Amino acid sequence: MLKKRLDINRMDLWKGSILKSIAHAINVAHYPELSYENSWDGFNYNLQDGEGARGTITFHPDFCIAAFQDLNSERSELVKEASTYFEEASDKLKEIAKAETFQYLLEDVEGETIPLITSSFWIENNNAYSMDTFEDLQEHGGFLLNLQLEDITSAIETLEEEYEMTEQQLELLQLIFAKKIKNPEERIILSEHEVGMMGVIDDEGLKESKESFEEINVTWNF
Repeated sequence: MLKKRLDINRMDLWKGSILKSIAHAINVAHYPELSYENSWDGFNYNLQDGEGARGTITFHPDFCIAAFQDLNSERSELVKEASTYFEEASDKLKEIAKAETFQYLLEDVEGETIPLITSSFWIENNNAYSMDTFEDLQEHGGFLLNLQLEDITSAIETLEEEYEMTEQQLELLQLIFAKKIKNPEERIILSEHEVGMMGVIDDEGLKESKESFEEINVTWNF
């Protein structure tokens, strides 16, 4: 089976993932029980829908590696060797996938803990590839990135509707996003006024929101 070229740009995907993460951090201030849906662990971005699908995107300095596990896909019953989803990737990329990406998609299968994957793609040398067509990728778990792959303007509109964001929350989303894109490595400190733009928050919501924000190097000091 030959790899397919996909129209996915690493920087656009990262921006979409950051945008989603900021909106998520604002939303969990009011719905802390949804904190599991979106998280970062270093350069590994994890997401899940609570209905059997989850995925990890590893934004490694040299590569971008994405793998998905959809327990509602018939592929989850086949239990293919995870590395076959990266059959034509470089050896170095496969090593990173095994050490990083796969570790977030482990399942107990007949007493053995293994990465269970139903679709994937990778980016190296500025080109995106998958062993799947884009349609098959989406069908077997890649749909988790539908928003992250939208253009930013459309994604903001989608998030506004999905999270029923107020004008102030929307303004805060765009403010933090602009700062993050301008200086990706710089720590962003929110003022008390900016945190207040999220709306009334109880202690649990504030705690979960701060934890989500800190995963993308955004915080506050009060």
